[in-house]
Amino acid sequence: MLRILTSIVIFLSGVHVIAESMDSINEGKSIEISGFDCAEKSVHMIEWLGLGKDYRKFVVSNVESELYKQQSGSQLLKLQCTSEPEFLTGALPQNGDDSKAILTRFSATFPLKATINLSGEVWVLSIDQNYYAENLNSPNERKLTRNFNIKKIAKQ
Repeated sequence: MLRILTSIVIFLSGVHVIAESMDSINEGKSIEISGFDCAEKSVHMIEWLGLGKDYRKFVVSNVESELYKQQSGSQLLKLQCTSEPEFLTGALPQNGDDSKAILTRFSATFPLKATINLSGEVWVLSIDQNYYAENLNSPNERKLTRNFNIKKIAKQ
């Protein structure tokens, strides 16, 4: 029995939950964030959105802003990226050569689970936070659209 207990303790000490916290827009509050490390290998693509390298910061900030617009008085407690972001690209042949293309459109969708406090009740939302950048080949006509899509709501 002692061997089993020792094995469990050793196993659990090796398990790391990667969670960090970030300051909330609401002064004096913080938000627990996790799961965002799954996008680290794609930072070079996420930068195509024109929002910088710190995707954690802009995703959390955009989700928080949208939540507070829809439900003033709420507080985002936790935001978890539940799987790797989905990326879609669009390109045009360069100079009529199909073997060379120039990037014109880029979409990144972050699948998220948000835990919020609304008037003392805790709710969990499944969200797709999408960014769609277009006209990437024309810097003066570049456009970025943010889409906040709630897919599921459950009271905890």
